[in-house]
Amino acid sequence: MAFKIILKYFPLILLLSLMTKYMLAQQEPATKQTLEDLIEEIASDSDEEIDYTSLYDDLNYFLNNPLNLNSATQDDLERLQILNDFQIKSLLDYIKSNGEMLSVYELQLVYGFSIDDILMILPFVTTSEIQVDKSFKIKYAHKYGNNQIFLRGQEILEEQAGYSSISDSALLANPNSRYLGSSYKAYTKYKYNYKDKIYWGITAEKDPGEEFFSGNNKNGFDYYSAHLQINDIGIVKTITLGDFQAKFGQGLLLWSDMALGKTPYVLNIRRKAQGLRKYSSTNENVFMRGAGTTVSFNNIEASVFYSKKQIDANIQDSTNNEITSVSSFQSSGYHTIPSEIVDKDAIGEQIIGGNISYNHSKFKIGITGVTYKYDAKLLKDTTPENQFDFQGNGNSNLSIDYQFGFWDFSFFGEEAISENGGKAFLNGMLVKLAPQISLSAMHRHYEKNFQSNYGNAFAESSRNSNESGLYFGIEIHPIKYWKITAYFDSYEFNWLTRGVDAPSSGYDWFFQTDYALSGNLNMYLRIKNEEKIVSQNVSSGVDPLVNQNLLKIRFHINSKLNDQLSLKNRIETAAFSEENVSSSYGYMVYQDIFYNFKKIPLSLNMRYAIFDTDSYDSRIYAYESDLLYAFSIPAYYSKGTRIYLNLKYSVSDFIDIWLRYSQTYFSDLDVISSGLNQINGNTKSEIKTQVRIKF
Repeated sequence: MAFKIILKYFPLILLLSLMTKYMLAQQEPATKQTLEDLIEEIASDSDEEIDYTSLYDDLNYFLNNPLNLNSATQDDLERLQILNDFQIKSLLDYIKSNGEMLSVYELQLVYGFSIDDILMILPFVTTSEIQVDKSFKIKYAHKYGNNQIFLRGQEILEEQAGYSSISDSALLANPNSRYLGSSYKAYTKYKYNYKDKIYWGITAEKDPGEEFFSGNNKNGFDYYSAHLQINDIGIVKTITLGDFQAKFGQGLLLWSDMALGKTPYVLNIRRKAQGLRKYSSTNENVFMRGAGTTVSFNNIEASVFYSKKQIDANIQDSTNNEITSVSSFQSSGYHTIPSEIVDKDAIGEQIIGGNISYNHSKFKIGITGVTYKYDAKLLKDTTPENQFDFQGNGNSNLSIDYQFGFWDFSFFGEEAISENGGKAFLNGMLVKLAPQISLSAMHRHYEKNFQSNYGNAFAESSRNSNESGLYFGIEIHPIKYWKITAYFDSYEFNWLTRGVDAPSSGYDWFFQTDYALSGNLNMYLRIKNEEKIVSQNVSSGVDPLVNQNLLKIRFHINSKLNDQLSLKNRIETAAFSEENVSSSYGYMVYQDIFYNFKKIPLSLNMRYAIFDTDSYDSRIYAYESDLLYAFSIPAYYSKGTRIYLNLKYSVSDFIDIWLRYSQTYFSDLDVISSGLNQINGNTKSEIKTQVRIKF
């Protein structure tokens, strides 16, 4: 089925490619890849709504303040999230040996940089003379600081069950049958930065269904966040106050933010820890609240932090109005019905942690420690699956991480232990076999009783426990304009996992070939296959273990026709199979158009997509263009069409306005979703607006 779809549309794709190539042959190669294109590529294998705010912040900062390659440190280059270890080392060695670069195009002389790599980073870097005076002056911060205010609103236009009318008696009998608040989502953010020296800001959000200036939220928004970060004051590298992130090592103990997993960047498997830094996203759980600092002297860096905040939890028992135990921690961040309000900020959490590292030009080694304490005990209903999970009111972890390289080899890893004796190990390497061929490999072993409350290391599952795996990746540049990437990951779960009633295993492999004639034309063909063992539900008796397989094939083409018009086309298919169950197939085709008007400060982009899947199992995810700092990766399933239109209008140099409208039409459904989100009908529409004020 998958190959039939590809073959069906192949003549159209070929014709489009030839026409585009002919038109672009008359133009100078473009060197700027949009920020959103890069985010999509990094998120291209994601199948969930992840907050990419931190990544977007870093890249957007460098887009507006290009990184000077002549003065960039390893930490600066790692913040780009694009370059692999070989490229970073090669670039630093080149500048050390040859002096300052005269032009960014000199990157062509740096070992390990292809034309495709150079085109990708050009918008984010520059070359200039190194500025000697880097002293901090508060008068400059006041005079040259950058202020921005964002105001955003969004709402689903069709009525959902949770907002429909209901009698007082029915609501009294079932208080959780309706949302407490209105159906719109409200978001506001203020952010300030002075270069990369000072950051501070406030973020506030009200989710759909939450009360606003009423009921349980009389002070307005349901969620507030504030942060202050100051960098490079003498030996003090960073000071963070308010809400912040902590990311050390390879994430076995601390990675309180989005973490990249298996992506087309198969050489970027080493986590590039940034230590302590501000937090300005809207995920209401994965952050610290308190204070932290990092000091640096000679080759030693030391970080310490303290966090104290209230977290959501499912209350189990209380004495004299004091909560003594909870059955689970809640992480949805939604407080829309009475049962969720009860769980809001139920218990306190205190975290103390730190890291000390020695950074040599040839190697790096660090030690990280963290301890947690909760106001109430976590007491789960013990099952065979969760009997090794964390329970109690306190936990501690300790780890050691390392990184070193020589010749064309790079090694890294982290080894960790939790208070109960559970251990976790992660070790990896990169090797450049030839200028055109590079390999990556990683082994991980997380014992079933390893407990890490804020860990987020490389893994197949969402937790860093009960998993062993081996990953291999390869990147090949066979001829000019072409790149081939592939990976293979095999893993085992030595104990029960969610939905699987016995130890199990699985593997997935990925293959992609890219063709990039210039910044104006690039395309790729991607094949990804996942196979794993699951428990199959049966009407009676023991659920048998069966093999489950998901194959996806994608062809994608980007073409920039001129400075005003760009196109994106994609065809993707999915084939899902499971023993003793009918196979499920699906496909999705979309056309994206991006257009910038010349005479008015207006830009637009739009998508028209057609999809048809036999079931939700063969659903297809696709990244969508959205408002600035908003992210959307919806699942395309069932049968229908989806459209969206984004408009951005710059009223002046100081005010930008965005408008987004999207609609999904299902030709084979009369009811969309279920529960309180149920829509009686076959369309789901959403509108978003946003204003940015700069001063």
